[in-house]
Amino acid sequence: MKKFIFITLLAFLMLEASSQSNIRFENRKTDGYFNLTQIGLMMGNQPINENTPNYFDDRSDFHISPSVTMVNGIMFNEERWSAGLGVGFEIFDRSLFPVFFDLRRTFWASDVSPYIALKTGYSISGFKKKPYENFMLNHDPYMVSDIYFKKHGGFMFNPEIGVKIVLSENADLLITAAYRHQRTKSKVTRENRNPREWEYKLNMNRLSFGVGIMFR
Repeated sequence: MKKFIFITLLAFLMLEASSQSNIRFENRKTDGYFNLTQIGLMMGNQPINENTPNYFDDRSDFHISPSVTMVNGIMFNEERWSAGLGVGFEIFDRSLFPVFFDLRRTFWASDVSPYIALKTGYSISGFKKKPYENFMLNHDPYMVSDIYFKKHGGFMFNPEIGVKIVLSENADLLITAAYRHQRTKSKVTRENRNPREWEYKLNMNRLSFGVGIMFR
């Protein structure tokens, strides 16, 4: 709840700051193709990773991690609405490569305008499984041997608010704040003798802040 209150207050300040703006560039492109590159920092707790003696520990540490995404899409209705497809690279308790649909709404045709956006899709991970001679679980059978450990991605959901500032006829600066929900899972597999698999699902939530450049 505190996260949503903070983001709502930030949105209100953005609306107040941008209410008196006027367009300086008359020949701006208002529909068609755009490219958006964003860089951000995500903040929140994440679980202890497998470099500790017990990977599946209930403890967590506070982390700040990077996010880089790129969206290619189309502007509609005099740039008020836009939609596109995006890809990126992010770090949670593992490296993730999100692939997502991006939908945006810009409120005013002015030098400075608030906007909202929604990114939703799937984050890819788990390209390679790692062998362990011995691996500790936090439940029965506790110690397992000769296993493979593999990290997977999962569903992502990322609502965003921000301010779009006109830089030139072809470029805008975006200042962003967002909430991120990310699902992941991990698998421990014993293949050679007494085959067995243990699967662990995890939901992670982060606040993120960043900047972006939009070319049109």
